[in-house]
Amino acid sequence: MSKRIKIGIIGCGMVAGSHVNGYLDHPQHAEIVAVCDTVEANVKRRHAEVLSGAASRAEAAKAGAEKADAALWAEYANNGVKIFSDYNEMLRECDLDAVSLALPPFVHEPATVAAAQAGKHVFCEKPMARTATEARNMRDACDAAGVKLAYQSGGTCLDPTSYAIRDYVTSGKLGDVYYGRLTSYRVRGRPNVDMFGYGRWFLHSVYSGGGTIYDTGVYLINRSLYLLGSPQPATISGIAYRGMLPEYTGEEINDVEEHVSVFVRFTNGMSFTYENGWSSNMAGQPQGIFIFGAKGSFSNDKLFLEKGEWDTDDQGNRRRYQGNLVETPLALPDGPFPDKFRDFLDACNSDAQPVSNGDVGLKVTEIMSGALLSAKLGREVSVEELYELEGLRAEPIPGWHIP
Repeated sequence: MSKRIKIGIIGCGMVAGSHVNGYLDHPQHAEIVAVCDTVEANVKRRHAEVLSGAASRAEAAKAGAEKADAALWAEYANNGVKIFSDYNEMLRECDLDAVSLALPPFVHEPATVAAAQAGKHVFCEKPMARTATEARNMRDACDAAGVKLAYQSGGTCLDPTSYAIRDYVTSGKLGDVYYGRLTSYRVRGRPNVDMFGYGRWFLHSVYSGGGTIYDTGVYLINRSLYLLGSPQPATISGIAYRGMLPEYTGEEINDVEEHVSVFVRFTNGMSFTYENGWSSNMAGQPQGIFIFGAKGSFSNDKLFLEKGEWDTDDQGNRRRYQGNLVETPLALPDGPFPDKFRDFLDACNSDAQPVSNGDVGLKVTEIMSGALLSAKLGREVSVEELYELEGLRAEPIPGWHIP
């Protein structure tokens, strides 16, 4: 039987509830042993949530077939959960196998590096980092320490349809895959403008890295890279816009984009266009991921294969090709797929990498940071240039703010 991974949750704000429930849902594979936050009220609330969540699951499982799980959930009442206000102290004093970072983006790099140096696996919230340089530092620290790094957006890939699409693309069944397009936007959905209860950092590039592309675009960029076989971005060209009505009237800084359009060239010759918006005066247009191949295409999750034939004359000479697209059932793999937390836990217990690991997260961050840098410069940038310009900053990682 695989080892039960001892988890410490760092960050007890709004998103931490999904981490608590995510690990409690896998009692045979994970045990939450500590929670940490600098805000006392937050850490006490999540501490109580872990204990009450385990107790309620244990009680509900008694009457069902989950008696083994019930016993594991019941252990929380005896073992307890430790509380910390400093994650460095938690890493030193608590017996942990892994940490789960439910933190804002500006804390991801230092917390990941500290955990890796302490020999702990890391599950990180999205976006993985504000800049490609930060993401690379996180990936390299975990690789050097021999620990696993996963990040939250992997949940978009863990389903039979995504696996089947990736197989068609990477095995050559779709032919030469030369182009793709991703479109995703909200009519209105800006944190702390149209949606309330979010951290102030969402609208401030110093803390968030960017706006819509870092908040919602990250999910589908991540899934697109998975479907394409994780190609390496080579050059990035982006435009960004801020200024949709109503105007922001809060006291915090608002310097992040509400819409972004990005064109990415990959080193394998493939290219992809990304459109993403928090706020848009557009409705009724098709959204999703569209993949173009020489033998067929994917329109979101629908597979279309080319089934044409040549029209010939009386002597059998070819005159013209009659192309035809046929919607084809997608062969789905059997068996259940893990959720993002179970995927991480399984990786901690094996030689496998999480589906969205440090390498994938780095590529996603290169696209996001490169898109906003390109928008600021008004020209295409290469990935190599992106790292050079990030390294030349005099100010402390401010993000590529949008005027």
